Amino acid sequence: MNNQKITVLGTILFLALLSPLAAEPPEKEGVNFIHRDLSFVEESSKLVLMPRVQERAVLERDLRDFQPSGIVELLYRMPLPDVAEEDMMLHILQSISHVSTLKGIEYWSGSRQAMYPYLSDAYPVEKKWSNRIIDDPVFTSLPDKPYTLTVFQEDTTFGKAWHEVTYTVSDDAIRLTMINATTIRYKMFPVLRNQRLRIEMVIIPGEEELLFYGMAAFRLGETFGIKMHLDQSFDHRMSSLQTWFSNQTYP
Repeated sequence: MNNQKITVLGTILFLALLSPLAAEPPEKEGVNFIHRDLSFVEESSKLVLMPRVQERAVLERDLRDFQPSGIVELLYRMPLPDVAEEDMMLHILQSISHVSTLKGIEYWSGSRQAMYPYLSDAYPVEKKWSNRIIDDPVFTSLPDKPYTLTVFQEDTTFGKAWHEVTYTVSDDAIRLTMINATTIRYKMFPVLRNQRLRIEMVIIPGEEELLFYGMAAFRLGETFGIKMHLDQSFDHRMSSLQTWFSNQTYP
């Protein structure tokens, strides 16, 4: 079977798998939030929900280069953690640096009509393709430049993949960027080639509340006119990451 046929079959399987996940309404849309907004756009690099923070211009430039097939955005208004203002940014960074705690997080499975494990394993490693586990990063102060590590994840649907995770601190936000460093597959079929899935979490503490912005941008290959329904699927997965963030961040 040639590479083109494998790619086409992989895309068809990917779409078939995602369709059951589109059940409405999801049982769980996240936790500990005051308000939640959702946006989904296809064939566009424009952001709809991201607040006007310093990192927005950088992310918009990155997305223009990325040329996504679709973007799912979620914006949550959340209460401020019970942490002193001067410690808030470091507290948030420390909370999302525990990447090994992603193991076991759950998302809403439409096919099962229930919550189901999203990641069966997750941990930082020395480098791509390596299984040598290293410790989660520890931050005792805010870094003055982006910090990147490699993270291994085993998805309950799409199997094993390595991702590059980067933490960026600006004056008004903490940003976590996750990009797949290896191909994401369903069994033997490639679904998303390396660097074709981009997940963003941008956390913005304010005076009275905290904003959690989540985004998933993906770039599929030729789909031969097949209609894709990815909005609810990535909505559910991004919602699970908001739940993870809340569990890690609020004492």
